[in-house]
Amino acid sequence: MRFLNWIMKSKIFFLPILILIMCHCSVIAFPQSMAVSYELNYKYDPAQNDTKKINYVLDIFSHKSVFRTEMRRTSDSLIGKTGYGLGYNTNAVYELYFSKELDKKSYRKYFVSPLSRDRFFINIMDELKWQILRETLIIGNYKCQKAEVQYAGRHWSAWFTEDISIPEGPYYFHGLPGLIIQIEDDHKDFVFRLTKINKINGDSLYETDGGKEINWEQYKKLLQDYFNDPLSSIKASGRKVVTDNGTGGYQPIDSREFIKNIQKVLLKNNNPIELDHKINYE
Repeated sequence: MRFLNWIMKSKIFFLPILILIMCHCSVIAFPQSMAVSYELNYKYDPAQNDTKKINYVLDIFSHKSVFRTEMRRTSDSLIGKTGYGLGYNTNAVYELYFSKELDKKSYRKYFVSPLSRDRFFINIMDELKWQILRETLIIGNYKCQKAEVQYAGRHWSAWFTEDISIPEGPYYFHGLPGLIIQIEDDHKDFVFRLTKINKINGDSLYETDGGKEINWEQYKKLLQDYFNDPLSSIKASGRKVVTDNGTGGYQPIDSREFIKNIQKVLLKNNNPIELDHKINYE
């Protein structure tokens, strides 16, 4: 009888522990190393409603992550394995190459100069002061909660899930109690939506290291210099600027017309994610 009482008491005692263990396991079911894919709907001209869709991948490995376009991710992997990649996209507005080391509080925005093709980075130190709201929403298979934050001249609304207890998200966004499933600014110029999650195979993020550190003013000068004369580096090297003549040969381009067209494109696509660092081209 005493033994039976002991068994009954033991069951009552161990049941809550078992429940706690089961709940804990459900939270950590996702690996700490994963590739999170996001689709960005980007309004390149705020005066119009036209958007571009661009696919990005957030690779997370322990406390470090790299956010970049799918093409740039493939290129980085090829460089890491063979030494040769696919080249660089020099559009600083939507390339959005970003690395984070959460344990070291290191956050770097990378970009490639459209003139020299040199790599640069800016250390981002803006504090993300999240306001977590009570509002919830089911997105796909995830129960999400809403949070809001100010960053770089824009007000952002995010939906995160504690089902994946990793304080990560697209681009610079981080610091919530779970993975960001969706985030957008008030004007819907930038709308990031999670599309899939895969496990990372291997032990490397294949990010491209190096680059020169610069500040925002130097960043603006580099892009302003490109706007002023997109052909300056080619001219300085003594090379001729030519184009296909349609018959297998080459012909000189009209430099003035070429520069004018580049400037039109830059002016039309001047809607950066860091709105408070927008360049007023002159």
